[in-house]
Amino acid sequence: MAVRPPAPFSAQLSGNLQDQVRQVADALSRKADQTLEPVYNAVLLMAPGGAVYRVTVDDTGLLTTAAVPR
Repeated sequence: MAVRPPAPFSAQLSGNLQDQVRQVADALSRKADQTLEPVYNAVLLMAPGGAVYRVTVDDTGLLTTAAVPR
């Protein structure tokens, strides 16, 4: 059986950063293997302009972003 990578995802490039992060998180959740326990307590994302952001989630499901100096 051939294994294929998931379809690519493109996040919106304009609008509220929190909405963009939520879209990415939703896309990752849909593609994640739901049978596995999460092992990462943060995700680093790079914006098209090169800025890097750390995304975390707390026990209530609140997503938090913070700029990561490069």
